[in-house]
Amino acid sequence: MVRFKRRDTAEDVSAGVDLTGRNALVTGANTGIGRETARVLALRGARVTLACRDANKARAARGAILNGAGGAINADQLDLLELDLNSLAATRGAAEHFCALGRPLHLLINNAGIMIPVERRTQDGFEAHLGINHLAHFLFTHLLLDALRAAGGARVVAVSSGAMAAATLTAELADLNWERRKYSGLRAYGDSKLMNLMFAREFTRRYQAEGIVSNALHPGVVPTELARDQSWPFMLLGILMLPRVKSLGQGASASVLLATHPDYAGRGGLYIVNNREKRPAHKLALNDGACAALWERSERLTGLQGATPDIRMD
Repeated sequence: MVRFKRRDTAEDVSAGVDLTGRNALVTGANTGIGRETARVLALRGARVTLACRDANKARAARGAILNGAGGAINADQLDLLELDLNSLAATRGAAEHFCALGRPLHLLINNAGIMIPVERRTQDGFEAHLGINHLAHFLFTHLLLDALRAAGGARVVAVSSGAMAAATLTAELADLNWERRKYSGLRAYGDSKLMNLMFAREFTRRYQAEGIVSNALHPGVVPTELARDQSWPFMLLGILMLPRVKSLGQGASASVLLATHPDYAGRGGLYIVNNREKRPAHKLALNDGACAALWERSERLTGLQGATPDIRMD
């Protein structure tokens, strides 16, 4: 059984791993733990696609990775893909663009996400945490299934969060789109991060027999752009949490661990905190019926069942 510690970095947990010949894709790879995850996967030999909303920031991130690698990473190891998770149509287009390359996908790291205190809607009318953190990644992963199958053994990593403890999601999946509940940015974020883990569990149940598994993780408290839109009280809480703050390398370690370590080649539906397997912070994550129901609802909402997305929540 793998044994790593809380302060181990992404380079530490992947030491000795050779990803030469493997293809990886990291969403939200232009900054924070996404960029660090992409950097370390490339350092281990993978060809990495940086899937980002802002093309200019993606190019800058690619340049920063190459400039800081000291020749250990080749330019042809880093590709760019424009991916706007705020739109299901744009998400679909990005997936189609990648699939057109005919390239097997060994590692998919669903890292991108938002955490905002005020209510906002995606282009498709979904509450932003639901739409971006869960539904767009759900759709994106489904549209990449053929590429994942072609890898002959693939891993899907979902960056979740211990904030799922604040989730108010119910087994009945009532009011997913926050149309009746009093809005709370923290609880909406918690709902979406709980959904990330529920997705990983149900994905594994459905596709493990085909050699594809999914696991989820809590990266810890990491100073990233995720906190840029937070309220002053939340930022004050962040200051109080400074003794627990991780570096980017430490924050990316669980993503890289799940993507590279042999222990997770065929095991899925797990939740990793501080580089150890942990019980989820919300009981609904272990409710198989709820996980299956969320999957089916997400298929309808993203248009995977039917020609167009169905925004009706209940």
